[in-house]
Amino acid sequence: MIRPAIPVRLGYRGMTSSPLQIAAIVAISLIGGFLGGLLGLGGSVFIIPALTFLLGSNQHLYQAAALITNVFVAAAASLRHRGRGTIRTDIIPSLLVASMVAALVGVGASNLVEPKPLAALFGLFLCYASVAEVLSLVMRREDPPPPPRGGQRIALGVSVGVAGGFASGLLGLGGGAVMIPILRRFGKLPVREAVATSATAMIAACAIGAVAKNAAVSGLRDSSGELLSVESSLLLALMMTPPAAIGAHIGATLVYRLPINSIRIVLAALLAIAGVRMIQSGGVDALDRLASMLRS
Repeated sequence: MIRPAIPVRLGYRGMTSSPLQIAAIVAISLIGGFLGGLLGLGGSVFIIPALTFLLGSNQHLYQAAALITNVFVAAAASLRHRGRGTIRTDIIPSLLVASMVAALVGVGASNLVEPKPLAALFGLFLCYASVAEVLSLVMRREDPPPPPRGGQRIALGVSVGVAGGFASGLLGLGGGAVMIPILRRFGKLPVREAVATSATAMIAACAIGAVAKNAAVSGLRDSSGELLSVESSLLLALMMTPPAAIGAHIGATLVYRLPINSIRIVLAALLAIAGVRMIQSGGVDALDRLASMLRS
């Protein structure tokens, strides 16, 4: 066992992180930020599962820290999309308002209820979106041309914002994992416009969610019953944010250099991985609850 030279307390069962663990957190954040910038999903789809594997289960802490990191991932990616003309200004206004309100509701729900059953429902949707993207690729359907921008697409913006914002607040995701499939499937946006619009919307949704979650985190407990602290969340976010922002910058740059179909393949793969993980997590939890009910 490697003993830490400089202990770093993350507020998880009195755990201290060794330099090797800190290096792993940095690497996880860099990869998560890269995927977030490339696909407009936010880094949490990769970061939270990887942290759980590395450090153990601590959903509330990881969620509070990841929401902070997602703000900078989304901002770094949006700076690369700016000037490219791919951010849909006809959708963004209603999308921003709806996602901010829904993120607050999602954070409140995450503090009161067990999010895993709802995560399983989101997982089913992500798997559906992944299969639809794969079928489109197999059938050689080209990425659709950009729809005209006359007027405001308020209904689309509100529906995407509600779904993505709620998922962001509830699960600590960037929200893009839900926004992009809806923008692609029902908004008929090409992949680059969906990625750019999602990244821009996540700045506001994640900022609202981060403030709300971190304001409440000191009253929450981890799976062992220990009280969490906002200091632990901020420390973890401080370690994750710089490498994640660098990764997002690189990923968002490659959106305009890689072939469209390559981006679509990576998008479908990551949606499938995230969806299956959410279904497994929620399904196992539901089975455990059912077994407990049968025993009582």
